[in-house]
Order: sequence, then C-alpha cells, then structure tokens
Amino acid sequence: MNASEAYILSSYKEIAVLNAEHGVTLVQDTTSGIVYVKKILTIYNAEVYRTLKNHPVPGIPEIIEMIEEDDRLIVIEEYIGGQTLRAILDNGNLFPEEEAVRIVEQVCVIINDLHSADPPIIHRDIKPSNIICTPDGSIRLLDMNAARKVVTGKSEDTQLIGTVGYAAPEQFGFGASTVQTDIYAIGVLLCELMTGVLPKERIPRGRIGRIIRKCTRLDPKDRYKSVRDLLDALAAGHGYSTGVTYFSPGRSYSGIKRKWKYMIPGYRTGSPVNILIATSVYAFFLSVVINLQVKDIPPGIVLWAVRLVFLIFGLGILFFTGNYLNIWDRLRISRIRNPLIRLFVVLLIDAVLVVAMVFAMVLTAVAMGVYKSKYF
Repeated sequence: MNASEAYILSSYKEIAVLNAEHGVTLVQDTTSGIVYVKKILTIYNAEVYRTLKNHPVPGIPEIIEMIEEDDRLIVIEEYIGGQTLRAILDNGNLFPEEEAVRIVEQVCVIINDLHSADPPIIHRDIKPSNIICTPDGSIRLLDMNAARKVVTGKSEDTQLIGTVGYAAPEQFGFGASTVQTDIYAIGVLLCELMTGVLPKERIPRGRIGRIIRKCTRLDPKDRYKSVRDLLDALAAGHGYSTGVTYFSPGRSYSGIKRKWKYMIPGYRTGSPVNILIATSVYAFFLSVVINLQVKDIPPGIVLWAVRLVFLIFGLGILFFTGNYLNIWDRLRISRIRNPLIRLFVVLLIDAVLVVAMVFAMVLTAVAMGVYKSKYF
C-alpha cells in the first residue's frame, strides 16, 4: 500500500463492526459523512472488482475504492439498507409464487448484467443471505467474493468456492463454472423462497417445479442456456409480456413490465381452464347483480343504487379472495405459513366485508328515502 492509498483509507472512520469474522465493518467518509461498507478480503478476484468499479452494475453495491495489500483486498463499497432474504425465511416466512417469481426476476436481471460482461462474470454464491430486500421493495445482490470471469477452454475450477446446497456440482471439481452455474443457484433460491427447504427435500408441484428441476440439472448442458431463457420460462405461465426488453440500458426494476399485475383474478395465469372458470363466475355474479331484488324496494333508481353498492362490494370480495394486486402481501396474510389459518383469516375478512356490504345497502336505501319510516 502506497502513501496515496493509505491516505484514502484514512478518510474512512470505522463506526460499527458488521461481521468481525469476515472483516466487514461500517465506515463513514469523514468529508461527506456518507456511510459505506469496508471489507477486507482474502479470497477474491481483483479483476472482477476492477471491472465492477469501472462499470457499475445496477443492483450490486457500487465499488467506491479497492486497494490490494499483502494478498488481501480492501474494498469500500456502497451500503445497502434492508433485510436479507435469509432473515425473512428464518423468521418462518415463505413467499407466495408470484412474489417469489418477482424476486427471482430481479436477481436474473442483475445476473444477466454480470453475464453480459466480456468475458462473462459468474457470481457463484447466489443465496438468500447474499440478497437484500430494500425498504422500497427492490432486490440487491451482495458479496462478489466468490465471483470470477469465465475462462474459455477451462475444464474445471481450480478454486472450490460456494455454499453447499446452492453451489452447482461443477463448483466442487466436476467441471468449470459457466453461466449455468448461477442458473443452478437461482433454481435453488426459487425453491427455498416458496418451500423453505432445498430442492433435495421438496420441490413445488406444477410449472414452477419443472422450472426448478431444469435449473438444477446435474449436467450444465441440461439447464437453461441463459437467464433470459429462464425469465421467458418464468413469464410463460403468468401472462407476462414476453416481448418486453428486460435489459434495456438504464432500466430500473420497476421498468420490468408485468401485464398480469392489473389482471383480475382468474386471468393472471393465462390458463384456459382458469379463464373459463373465472369468466363463468363473473358472468354469474353480474347476472345476480342485474336481477337482484330487495324486499320493500320497488324497481327504479333506488334499486339500481342498491345494486351498484352490491356490485362494488361483491367485486371487492372476489378480488380480495383472489389476492388481486397482491393485497394479501400488504395485509401480511401471505406470511401465515399454516394454510388452514390463512384460509380462516381470508374467510373472516370476507365475512366482515359481507356485513359491511349489507350495511351499506341499507344506508343507501335510507339515504334515498326507503326504510326511513321503518328503521329511522
């Protein structure tokens, strides 16, 4: 370390220890007052960090300074606030399919940027503890310690790095790391977000289960060829717009368009059977609204006003029960692990909405001059 580098490091004052074992501390720039993370790495790829410093990747902490000294790398990087997915899972929370897919989508966007480098950068340690959910709901990928660049023609990794359960077989001497190595870990991540366990213990049924199995094939050639292909597979069953450019320059996470976001329950999956059933339910409900008769309310504007109230509350109940716009997440209902308790909570709220609907219908009739002599 030369005098200039020593001076640079002296401008960062340590304010807290985040992980003493791994040499991670919280530091503050004495000039600007901005808080950063300082890491002292003994296992690293300097070329990867140099590339990230010169060409920052959205979703990965920005590298502010990097200084090599005595076979170690001192890194000053952007501080990311939020909660790791590991902390969320360890609190007994699981993610519903749509939320898990949303998270994995964002991870794929970040990984695609790494894979688009020349040569591609492989993260090699994608796991819940390395992924932070920020307060605004975006996803950030941490810890590039295990990352390396793809070396064409290399038959196997010389340094065995990774986390058991998430690391692909080739990371343990069975071949060289490629973009499929990260795809393997993404498949494991998707499985754990939904089930709380690794694929070897349990894999979700249906389409998502098939995607996870393809991601985690033992032979890299049998996995998805790229994260773009993985994103297309995830999008195919949810009514996403497959023509969307996921990786446009300067894009933000919120720029990833989802047609299903505002689709009403029953239409989001794109399944013809679900659409047919949903259409039948909505048609039946509309028929009930149109033909609704209420005792002591003659045909006319008052009855139509009551029908309108019934329509609004009825759709509200249907949309709530169908988790429209992920309202269960907003009310933290999705965090309830026991399905019977979760169902009970949903039905209880439905019952409250039904009572509110009846009360609103009566108030509407009263406001328009009906029931007044009887009840008020």
